[in-house]
Amino acid sequence: MSLKRRGKLSLVIIMVLLFTGGGLITLFSLSAHPPVESIDRCSQVLSNARQAEAAEYAGDLLSDAEIAYGEAMVEWNIQNTRWYISRDYSLLNEKIQLALRKGEEACRKSIAVKDSMHHDLAVVFKEVEKDLERYANHFGVLPLNQQSRQDFRTAEMLFLEARKAYESGNYNRVVPKLEKSRFLIGESIRKNQKTLKNYFANISKWKIWVDETINWSRANKKSVIIVDKFAHKCYIYSRGVEIHALDAEFGINWIGEKNYVGDKATPEGRYSVTKMKSKKRTNYYKALLINYPNEEDKARFAQQKKKGLISKKTSIGGLIEIHGGGGKGINWTDGCVAVSNEDMDQVFRWAEVGTPVTIVGSLKTLEEVQASEK
Repeated sequence: MSLKRRGKLSLVIIMVLLFTGGGLITLFSLSAHPPVESIDRCSQVLSNARQAEAAEYAGDLLSDAEIAYGEAMVEWNIQNTRWYISRDYSLLNEKIQLALRKGEEACRKSIAVKDSMHHDLAVVFKEVEKDLERYANHFGVLPLNQQSRQDFRTAEMLFLEARKAYESGNYNRVVPKLEKSRFLIGESIRKNQKTLKNYFANISKWKIWVDETINWSRANKKSVIIVDKFAHKCYIYSRGVEIHALDAEFGINWIGEKNYVGDKATPEGRYSVTKMKSKKRTNYYKALLINYPNEEDKARFAQQKKKGLISKKTSIGGLIEIHGGGGKGINWTDGCVAVSNEDMDQVFRWAEVGTPVTIVGSLKTLEEVQASEK
């Protein structure tokens, strides 16, 4: 082969090699590079979603995003084990794009849900707060159902825990606590309202007692004493006209009738003064002993014993007085009616042995009582 011909052949070989090398370089540039920027961006998006608490408020979307991201990483490892020019990152790119979309959706949804919950829960907080205030105003100081009082205390505790979680942005922790608090306070209000409704079913009887007592005062031109437990008042009437309205305090369990010794309940009924005590004859400055138990009290006590509602070993009790030592602002007696020493002087001035004493639950209806508490 001539030198000239060899030169041409060499040139052809060089050209072929150049074109082949260029093709390979072009192939490498087109097929050998994974979507690194998208992967980095996806990693940041997932981080942002977690910081936005998407696990709490957009769990499904975040889970889809993390699964797609994990599958993308598996695909990346698979492609990295292949010969460079045979690597195909199309599936990897598809998974990363899916993870990006799901991650961004999870972040947006989480933020939107939290904003909505922040607003909605604020409304519920106000409603529950009103229920708590309603309970405190209507039932807080009343000696009603013990379980109801315990439920109310639990409701208050849950409300405060929910408030703390709300202020720290843990809205999913708020919901169950607030719902439980709302349920308990609602049940407490319902039970106590039922108890009071049953108690105030006696309002007609109470009004008859009071009217008859006032009429007796007017007809006999005498003084009488009327005690309104719900109003915490001790009224003195003379000749059918009210002349004094004194603040009064009662037994700890003052709602309802007195049933037996030691129940710390103030009796309800029509009684009369049997003894006037002063100086060393009483521990409470001055006192009026009344004839509790009367015949109605004794009959009710016997009936309750017969039904097994009261232990056979329990006695009916006695020594119920209107006495001084009051003015404490709480119900503290063992069943007596207590007024301040100064007011007791007025009671002593108008009372005598035989003075009628009528004690009732209320002179107003339940609706009137609760309307005045608002």
